[in-house]
Amino acid sequence: MEPDRWPVVAQQYGGDPWHRFDMSTTEFIYRMIADPEFKPFTVADSPRRAFYLPYWQTISSAGEWDALTNPNRQSWCGSASP
Repeated sequence: MEPDRWPVVAQQYGGDPWHRFDMSTTEFIYRMIADPEFKPFTVADSPRRAFYLPYWQTISSAGEWDALTNPNRQSWCGSASP
């Protein structure tokens, strides 16, 4: 059997069950670092929402960063109508 056809067998933590993946090692590593849905082995973060901050304003906490970049947050469009 050709090496690029060998399955990947991985375990997240000692004592956890082993998982078999019928893919190349290269694809497994790529999915680990780029695919947030490749659980439980992913290290990829879900896409974050872009935002603008004036140069004088700072982010003071990780919680504030998470709130600003949360992909589910509502947009604000400068209009303050109820």
